[in-house]
Amino acid sequence: MNRGKLVLAKTITLIFLTGCVNNPMLPNYLNTPSGQKALIFKTNPKTFINELNSKTDKVGRNSYITEFILKSDIQCRDYLSTPVSKPKEDISQNQLYMNIFDTVSSVFGLGYITNTAKTMLSGNSSTNLENQEEYKKALSPEIQRGVEINRERYVKKIKSKERLSIKEYPISQLQKDMLTYDKQCNEAYGLIEINRALKAMQQNLNRPQTPTRSAINVEAVKNSVTETTKKVQAKEKEKEKEKINNSQKKSFPPITARDANVTTKKL
Repeated sequence: MNRGKLVLAKTITLIFLTGCVNNPMLPNYLNTPSGQKALIFKTNPKTFINELNSKTDKVGRNSYITEFILKSDIQCRDYLSTPVSKPKEDISQNQLYMNIFDTVSSVFGLGYITNTAKTMLSGNSSTNLENQEEYKKALSPEIQRGVEINRERYVKKIKSKERLSIKEYPISQLQKDMLTYDKQCNEAYGLIEINRALKAMQQNLNRPQTPTRSAINVEAVKNSVTETTKKVQAKEKEKEKEKINNSQKKSFPPITARDANVTTKKL
């Protein structure tokens, strides 16, 4: 390869590598140098058709709002379904799971299951995190629906301001609303909505209501908690069994060929 071709090949390789590190087409939560999921969701506007600037009028602002909500919702769904490579202990989320277990116990009379579930989220942090991830995975459809329900409420607030003039609802205020909307793309808001749905069911046990299309599926929550608790409990029993087996192996090491020869000679 001559010098010119070698320089060109190196240049292409460099462009490819730097593009992988910081690709403007990727959502912000996946566009990190480490390749890890960002802790806070932020809508990536790089592919937006509409723009916000000092010359944006009411029509342009409202067009931007429509595009922002649509694309933010798509990116938020991707964000929630992207697993965290290195989960960290979150005491507040842990408490939300505990509240879910308590209410499931009250509504469905599953004390034996929910007490076990609460135990599974107690103890050392590594086990706690592992078990919390199992519950998060099982409840992910309802967590995601809970986030959507919460964000739908805020969309109504933003959309209600579209009738206002650019002076009454300036770009700076819209940017604050967008920031708040992005912050609500978080599993915690989904867990809060699940808790609300369970509490509402608890308060209306004697007044059955027809669930709406947008409501949290409380029955699915119950089933997820039950099945995941059984799964986690089984894994804990396997770990205990493995510990006992390892302990016994240390106490009674296997007989080697040399040990067998020594025993034979003594006999």
